[in-house]
Amino acid sequence: MKKLAAAVCLALGLCLMLGCCASAAVSYAYAMDDYTNLLGSMEVVGVRTYTWMKDRPGAFAGKVCKVPAGAVVTNCYYYDGKYVYCEYEGYAGYIPNGNLSFICGPVGYEYPSSSYMGNYQIVNCASYASLRAYPDSSSQRLLQIPLGAIVTNVYYQDARFSYCVYGNVDGYILNSNLAWVSGGNGGTTSYDSTYDSYSGYSAGGNYIGTARIVNCLSYASLRQLPDTRSTRITKVPYGAYVSNATIVDDRFAYCEYAGYAGYILLDNLGW
Repeated sequence: MKKLAAAVCLALGLCLMLGCCASAAVSYAYAMDDYTNLLGSMEVVGVRTYTWMKDRPGAFAGKVCKVPAGAVVTNCYYYDGKYVYCEYEGYAGYIPNGNLSFICGPVGYEYPSSSYMGNYQIVNCASYASLRAYPDSSSQRLLQIPLGAIVTNVYYQDARFSYCVYGNVDGYILNSNLAWVSGGNGGTTSYDSTYDSYSGYSAGGNYIGTARIVNCLSYASLRQLPDTRSTRITKVPYGAYVSNATIVDDRFAYCEYAGYAGYILLDNLGW
């Protein structure tokens, strides 16, 4: 993970983007549906060997565990100007801001702050979205990220993919599988189109909407995954209409039909 030269400044700058401010103690373990102060994943910096995770913010608080230099802590939430709540290997507690650096790209590459999109939820898939090693739908799948999960440290890559972090694994995910929840430059409109430049979303793009089944004798297969070898969920008759159609790669679109959700070949969709 890429270390930032100005770790403290960027962390605090992101806090300002998120509208963070010092407040009374909050047990984030019981408020994880509120992403207002969510920072995401961060790297331990500024120490030779380790920093202590404390059970509460404060120099004299109890020690929870040692977190090694270079380790990635997850589920980080801004607490105040001195401490960040975070989690590491099953432990939860507080680490000084000065010992944390925000992750803003893969090793050897840093995204500009203007391309920071914030934190997003996984949408438009039957069960999971693929986190890939490169911004290419044919590259290695690193993880299957469940529908509804939150990915953080999201940076715009191109019209189809964004960089993001899930837990302590980073990679690329299709823009059509992301819906903004907090932070960054991504909250200008709801996600039903392709990210355009760094200012927001444009109409059109990956989102189709309602489409009609075409180019088949009697039906098209709605499949569990965007793969012709994947399990067929149901048959969608020729001429029928599907809703919420969204292109996910060069061959398939996510769509919904009669209470089912899955993937259909683009060749079988007309709009």
